[in-house]
Amino acid sequence: MKVKKILNEIKYNKLIFLENRNHLSPYSLRNQRQDIETFISFLYLNKDELLSIDIIRKFISELRSNRSQSSVRRIISNLKMYFDYLTDNKIISKNLFTEISTPKIEKKLPSVATLEEIDLMIEKVDSKSKLGKRDKAIIELIYSAGLRVSEVNNLNLADVDLSMNQAVIFGKGSKYRSVIFSQSTSNILKEYLNIRESYDAKEKSFFLSNSGKRLSIRSVQHIIKKYIKIAGLNPKYHTHTLRHSFATHLLDGGADLRVVQELLGHSSPKTTEIYTHISIEKSRDVYTNAHPKA
Repeated sequence: MKVKKILNEIKYNKLIFLENRNHLSPYSLRNQRQDIETFISFLYLNKDELLSIDIIRKFISELRSNRSQSSVRRIISNLKMYFDYLTDNKIISKNLFTEISTPKIEKKLPSVATLEEIDLMIEKVDSKSKLGKRDKAIIELIYSAGLRVSEVNNLNLADVDLSMNQAVIFGKGSKYRSVIFSQSTSNILKEYLNIRESYDAKEKSFFLSNSGKRLSIRSVQHIIKKYIKIAGLNPKYHTHTLRHSFATHLLDGGADLRVVQELLGHSSPKTTEIYTHISIEKSRDVYTNAHPKA
């Protein structure tokens, strides 16, 4: 069948398909819409050709020339779902995307800062100023407890127990978990709370902006990036680097993988295992540089 004969059907049914996907997040829906429209634009340029596996491969080839592997994977996946819908509703006879293999993504090890680098970040904070005390507390808590930036944003006063050096965290997947932190971190949090008392007592958020409101995710990210830059560290470091460093340093120190998994709030140990790969890579570097026969 010629592409131009089916093009209108693909365009028209896109709207119906997306309406039935309203259980997805706005972000996922946006991606699905854009991915289908990307394919439709390609079909317009090739409407005199047959809708075949060859035209699908040509489309994938063009994607690979200007898209990342993860984007190509997502587009293929979304189009497979859409064409499943088209075949289930007998709009087309066959889903050609099922014959396309999804490109594998090479696992990239996350960036990890050394303890010295994290200490250097903290040293660059003006601990005498009001905002400096807050910023120092944020850096310390993220690294000491392995928090996500969204978890810092969600943290409330009632969630933190400084007498026990622990906190209840509302994390990914709307799940709660308990985390612990060091006595030195607890002392820094107490210093911050002393200056926090000058803000509106009704505000329940733990970390506040200069105006006394809940500190946004973007603001937390900006704060961490600010001190990474001031300390002259790797510009690729970001807020999550502190969480990666927390996990890696625990494993390097001999912590059990299961314990680290629970502290991070990972639902599967496979997610946590990436940090063991980092430790292996570090061991390999040490071995290569130190062993006489390496």
